[in-house]
Amino acid sequence: MKTWKHTSVLFLLLISIVHIKAQTLVLDAATSRFLINEKTNGPALDLIVHSFTAHEKRDIARHAVIDTVTKAKVSEVMPHVYHVTAGRMAERLTLVIRNPIGLPKGYVVKVDDKPVRTRDDIPDIAYYQLNGEKCNAAALLPFRSDSTTISLFDNRKRLISQLRISWLFPKPELFYVDIRYHNTADTEDTTEIRKYMRFYNKAPNTYSRPNAVPDSLSIAEAELIFGFKKAYYDGKVRPSRISYRIGKKGQWIGTNSEITPNFLLQHVKGNWSWLVNGRYEVQYSYTANEKNYGRYAFSIDHSWISSFAYIVKSLFWLISMVLMSKIWLTLTLLVLLMYFYFQKRLRKARDLARKTNLELQSIQSQLNPHFIFNALGSLQGLINKNDVDQANRYLTGFSRLLRDTLQNSGREMVSLRAEMTNIENYIQLEQLRFGFRYQMIADEDVRHSQLEVPSLLIQPIVENAVKHGISGLGAAGILEVTFKIDQEDLLIIIRDNGPGFDINQQPKGKGLPLTQERINLLNRQKYWITLQMTSGDQGTIVKLTLKKWL
Repeated sequence: MKTWKHTSVLFLLLISIVHIKAQTLVLDAATSRFLINEKTNGPALDLIVHSFTAHEKRDIARHAVIDTVTKAKVSEVMPHVYHVTAGRMAERLTLVIRNPIGLPKGYVVKVDDKPVRTRDDIPDIAYYQLNGEKCNAAALLPFRSDSTTISLFDNRKRLISQLRISWLFPKPELFYVDIRYHNTADTEDTTEIRKYMRFYNKAPNTYSRPNAVPDSLSIAEAELIFGFKKAYYDGKVRPSRISYRIGKKGQWIGTNSEITPNFLLQHVKGNWSWLVNGRYEVQYSYTANEKNYGRYAFSIDHSWISSFAYIVKSLFWLISMVLMSKIWLTLTLLVLLMYFYFQKRLRKARDLARKTNLELQSIQSQLNPHFIFNALGSLQGLINKNDVDQANRYLTGFSRLLRDTLQNSGREMVSLRAEMTNIENYIQLEQLRFGFRYQMIADEDVRHSQLEVPSLLIQPIVENAVKHGISGLGAAGILEVTFKIDQEDLLIIIRDNGPGFDINQQPKGKGLPLTQERINLLNRQKYWITLQMTSGDQGTIVKLTLKKWL
């Protein structure tokens, strides 16, 4: 009896394993469709088109190349033969065999004349089910080719169905330009690369996009490395390759397949360091396609290597490299040589920095009690109204905001995203009490940036707009906080539709005076921040400008 029980358990386990290996994936017709979609009783090749999700368009598109415009199209060339035009990095395509039950034993599927058996990336899925129709899972589509031909043959090598696919590729997106022997920069955060390139770029180091690619580049160095954004295809961020060449007459060269593809730019006919002075253009594509490639122009100026500006910049780079590599003997010799000359100046600089930091900590210690006092007053108002639910929600939000505020109060700088989150948490708490409307507006470049801002600098201004501007207006009150980038400046605009006040009179609260005093101290530390305020019958506008913040 015991043996029979063990045998039954083993039999059920084997059945479950077979079921797992041959499972059917049921697709939602709202997000998936057949491309050809012709009703037929016999077996035929088809492509299932999967629509982009909101997550793909919003989150993945930030760090990977996605083509959200191109839509797959199909036309019949001859009976059972179709021509398909599709974006390779657009909507995901799944190759399937419809009505597979009608296939003879010994049938063959070929991709570009090479027989294939199954999907290597999903071996556990045997079938897809769409609109009640069960389809056999077929091969994975190749990535880098401009065209792909998929053929289905019977056991006598007669053609049953064929798809001829012409692929459309977007241009690769250049993400950073770097010197080969600089290996300390993180390609996910190109801030360090930007700092490093200013030592070697003769042209102004301006960046019109949130990456580490200078708008113009003029160098005298031997080698450059170009890095690209990740590629998104077949429903995942996957490794990809880039083809590149120097000028239209150059030979296309392919990179290795990597998640973040990159290539070291070298002269194909000799030593790159001997390339003559002049302007050059590197071109890059996913498939060495001359019809759709990106380009980046740069110049070589070997005479700059002997200029005074280059020598000074190289000296700074050398000192920084010595510090980073912790060569203490060299650092000690350098300090001894410069000690007597800079002794008085260093002592004065230390005293000034110590005084400034003490003043800054003093102001931050005043800001925290000021914020806590006002928040507790709002909580007391809700309790006095006997609004228990709102009071509980307010207390929960306040405790979270207080924790984040106390964590950041000891820091001079915090990330812009963290500061925006804290501000919105505060506004939502005050909205529970006063019932006003609000809106936070931020450019895409701001949301994706790695910027840092002084902690607790914006919150007192927002608090002043709520308390003295719109607190008495109820649902008619409107608060608007805008973050945007203007060339190299970060602009923060706080607008309310309150009754306004005389900006020439001394403010009643402490928030604005403390904020202005803190800005003065930050400016002494070379941060360059300005505060402008206008107020009238239509409301109050406060504009913070963080100059040259990018």
